[in-house]
Amino acid sequence: MSDQNPDAEPTGQTEDLGALRVRDNRLVLPADLDPESTYDVLLNDRHVWSVQPQNDTTAGRGGLVAKWPASLHRYLSGHADVVIREHVGGTVVARAHHVFQGADDQQVDVVDRSGNPLIIDKYGKLIRPLSAEGTDTLSELMDQVEDLITCMREKAGVPTFIAYGTLLGAVRNGQLIGHDNDLDIAYLSDHAYPVDVLREAYRIERVLLAEGWSVRRGSGARMNVRMRLSDDSVRFVDVFTAHWVEGVLYIPQDTGFRLERETIVPLTTVELLGRQVPAPADYETLLAATYGKGWATPDPSFKYETPRWLSRRIGGWFGGLRTHRKQWDTFYAAHRSALPTKPSPFARWVREHYPSDRPMVDIGAGNARDARWFARTTGRPVTAIDYTIGAMLRAQRRVSDSVPLSFEVLNLYDAREALGLGVRLSRLETPADVYARFLLHALEDVGRENFWRVASMALRAGGHLFLEFRTTEDRKRPHVFQQVGRRYLDPATVVAEIEAAGGRVLHQESGTGLAPFKTEDPHVCRIVATWS
Repeated sequence: MSDQNPDAEPTGQTEDLGALRVRDNRLVLPADLDPESTYDVLLNDRHVWSVQPQNDTTAGRGGLVAKWPASLHRYLSGHADVVIREHVGGTVVARAHHVFQGADDQQVDVVDRSGNPLIIDKYGKLIRPLSAEGTDTLSELMDQVEDLITCMREKAGVPTFIAYGTLLGAVRNGQLIGHDNDLDIAYLSDHAYPVDVLREAYRIERVLLAEGWSVRRGSGARMNVRMRLSDDSVRFVDVFTAHWVEGVLYIPQDTGFRLERETIVPLTTVELLGRQVPAPADYETLLAATYGKGWATPDPSFKYETPRWLSRRIGGWFGGLRTHRKQWDTFYAAHRSALPTKPSPFARWVREHYPSDRPMVDIGAGNARDARWFARTTGRPVTAIDYTIGAMLRAQRRVSDSVPLSFEVLNLYDAREALGLGVRLSRLETPADVYARFLLHALEDVGRENFWRVASMALRAGGHLFLEFRTTEDRKRPHVFQQVGRRYLDPATVVAEIEAAGGRVLHQESGTGLAPFKTEDPHVCRIVATWS
């Protein structure tokens, strides 16, 4: 069935009512919809997606064609009543019934593992919207947000205010935007040069960490703070840096406008969920610059259109430290029950051929199955380190206090974090072994360069580096998980990079049969190296 032909026969069964036609991979909306209005897509009475015809559809025979977002695909199996309604006013403009994938014995239900409804956000990702939370949960979340704003103001010494979507909802109707999944605040930097803004940002991060907040950095000018609630759910607060450079107000990553300082300060207050919270002085001007003249009208289909000059400028000043982060967060959340929990063949091989009681650091530990096994069976102290907070927290909950296993989150795309880990490892009384299974081929070049820095610093006084990674010969072999972002590596390249970093390869072997998993038998390379 061709995506370009909306009249092709569907793979599922459908009953079309009115002008709406539904197919397994797309839907065809009425041709007379207002191109500038926003319409909600409901599946079985649940709002899962919103579209604006002029931005999200293409003209086809008989209507406007919109492809189902990729993140919805795995949920589209079963029968569904599909409704298209106006976002403002709620008038139903079209409806149909469709059976996706021919599975008429089940109902389409776009929910998470706990039964909470999910919705497509402005980045095309499925999120748990704030509208799914009860009053008590939102009140608890706001308590923590107010505490964070107070900490930023009193401990870090910077004026802090609600921003972006959180400000937008407060000004519109005093509520949080229902289809958002996090809250946004910003602080104002008085520095005129990006390098000083950057230095201040890291100072503020250190203050927050010292005050007990869980912080993860997205760039030099953006952090998010993890809020754990009493029901054990987690929400995030994005913390942005507002600053002026040569008369332009930047609030990275998406805004850069020539606005007067009086637009932001002195701060005023607006009402949000019955509370008075700090806001920019002329918030309407800021919202109009950010969202356009129609900012007062709710639009869940809104997407930022960041100009190229702004992306390049912000990237040059503050970098980007989130490469593939959402991909891995989503992967470990979606496949947690499908991932193996027993030790890998590589872990068993390392223990058999290189027995040791020295500390071990497992970088790229994933669900920590190997780190947990090493700690439990050898008694050696092991630190499991990964990019994803969720994976580390879930792994930590499965370990008893008697097992010598600790957990850390590390961003190898942040040279500061990588060098900090290298310094700590270099100062250990007993040098550690560094273990990295299936890490190298998941890293972009800059991440791999920082990994070699960590290895070089950690292993100068002793210890081994244990590597297993996918080779270029694995590229066309079948894979259980069709994960994007794999960078299949030539073993000769990896050896050359180790030697360029001052290391020496002690053992190298490549082939299949080394890392079988279900129906997959990848072509991998194992390397053991040392710097001592």
